[in-house]
Amino acid sequence: MRVPITVQVKPFDLEKAQPQIDAARDAFSRYLDEVRPKSTRSKHGLMGPVGKILGEVKSGRHDPASLKGYAIRVHEATGRNPSATGLEALEQGINHLVELLADSPVTVHDRLLDRLDYGLYFDLRKKAIESKESRRQAWIGFLRGKYNNEAKLSEMWEEEVASFDDLYLPRKAEGSKTRKATVKQQDVAAFWESQGTTVEIEEEEED
Repeated sequence: MRVPITVQVKPFDLEKAQPQIDAARDAFSRYLDEVRPKSTRSKHGLMGPVGKILGEVKSGRHDPASLKGYAIRVHEATGRNPSATGLEALEQGINHLVELLADSPVTVHDRLLDRLDYGLYFDLRKKAIESKESRRQAWIGFLRGKYNNEAKLSEMWEEEVASFDDLYLPRKAEGSKTRKATVKQQDVAAFWESQGTTVEIEEEEED
């Protein structure tokens, strides 16, 4: 009579993997700080090349050298190459990610990747909201410095402005320096010039 063999499988503790997830998340976040997205209105836009990297990992590509080469190819295709600092952060993120998966059973890989994916997305969305509000406050400060009060601003813009604090952040496209430009359009153009921006991203549009 054969003696049955029992095997006890110990559940993998996802919480113990959290420090590795956080390390990868932090590195990818620093990398994306160096590579500004063209749009911040969607998860796809915010995640940029990192979203593509995570997609490759989910499809089975776990070799760090291959993933790094893939990321650079994505940059070449878009014409937006990372700086040396950004590239270093990208490498660190990929290394942390590959180590995380190597140290965990295949059965939990999707759950670990989801934690990284949505944790990073939350960080990026929070940064985008904070950045937009910071720009809006700069816009308000610009107008306060020029007009001092709402009455003067309303007079010059030829529209009612009840409170500086209620103003939205205008897009760069709303500004103009042409001879026919309104005072408001001229102010918008002057503000964005004062910010030293060369690229408009969709984050700056009014939602």
